[in-house]
This record gives sequence, C-alpha cells and structure tokens, in this order.
Amino acid sequence: MSKGASQPWQEVLEETLRDGRLDGSALREYFAPLEEWLRQENLRTNEYVGWNYDGDYCKRSIETAGLQIFGGYYNGGMGLGSSIYLYSLTLLTSSFLSLQFF
Repeated sequence: MSKGASQPWQEVLEETLRDGRLDGSALREYFAPLEEWLRQENLRTNEYVGWNYDGDYCKRSIETAGLQIFGGYYNGGMGLGSSIYLYSLTLLTSSFLSLQFF
C-alpha cells in the first residue's frame, strides 16, 4: 500500500505485472465456456437479452418527474421553495460580506 502513496499507480502496475496495461482477456478466456453456453441456451429458449429502445419513454419520464433540461442535463427545476432558499442564502451572504471587521 505504501507504493501507491509514493508512486503513480501506472508504475506500480507495470512493476507488478511486467506490463503497463490492464487487460481483461484472461477473464474472458476463463468465462468463454459460460458465455458460449449462455448464447446457446438463449437461442434454444428464444430468450431476448437486452431491452427495446423507446425514445418517447425517456421524454415521458422526464416530463412526469417534472424535470427540465438545461444544456443537455436534467435539472429538477426551481420551485418556490428552492427560489426562497436561494434568495435567503444570497441575502444572508451579502449581509455577512458587507459587515466590516476591525
């Protein structure tokens, strides 16, 4: 653990594994028989893996939750309570900053 505090993790990784990159190929190789069995089982049972995309679902969910979109991000929108809180915080901060300390 002390090496992690004194050296960048990339150097410790290279020193430990004799390679400077992380690679998940050994895990994929180990679980390959399971992946193949799952693929065959899903084909045999007509199992659908994943989900169907419904673009309108997201739009309805946003509207139902009362969210607004600002610059590509969802925001809860400011209700009256949030506005009063923000106004009070601004007023309190400006009052505090206007005090002169000697």
